[in-house]
Amino acid sequence: MTPSAHRAELASRVLARRNLVHFIQRMYPQYEAGWVHHDIADRLAKFSAAVAARESPRLMLLMPPRHGKSEMASIRFPAWHLGHHPRHEIINCGYNMDLPMRFSRRVREIDRDPAYQKLFEECQIDPESQSAEAWNTTMGGGFTAAGVGGGITGKGAHILIIDDPIKNQEEADSILTRDNLWEWYWSTAYTRLAP
Repeated sequence: MTPSAHRAELASRVLARRNLVHFIQRMYPQYEAGWVHHDIADRLAKFSAAVAARESPRLMLLMPPRHGKSEMASIRFPAWHLGHHPRHEIINCGYNMDLPMRFSRRVREIDRDPAYQKLFEECQIDPESQSAEAWNTTMGGGFTAAGVGGGITGKGAHILIIDDPIKNQEEADSILTRDNLWEWYWSTAYTRLAP
């Protein structure tokens, strides 16, 4: 590697550690970020910093389907955040286990990638804890996938991600479904948040 290529590589690594969009593009070169993705990345970076500062932040991302919300917030952001804070625990919940399990697998794949390891050397997956449902870092953090209403009792979360908690319009129109979701949030999910 030439000295200029070496400098460019080091600069790219620093930029990817500092900026979520650059991290995503480094790990997924085909990713095309629009202005909204840069805006979301800025909000997620501020959220990450607030979590690390123990400010107990809240962030809601409301976008139409197929606009990249899950790719950024449920897959790429958890990997980036764990890179900075490998002791943090993340729980991702969806209306059933399928979606959170897919997210968990993708985050785990990113964390195992040698390109990721060059960016975040301290964030290693614990070889004793690698299931898709729940896996840990060697520093004690990790990622748990759960369905809404599912088993997260006993788990902790510095970050709780709730992505698509309602399956479809029929459930969204159901007062019973909405009330059950609200009850689950306050009685189970909310109590999992780290101080």
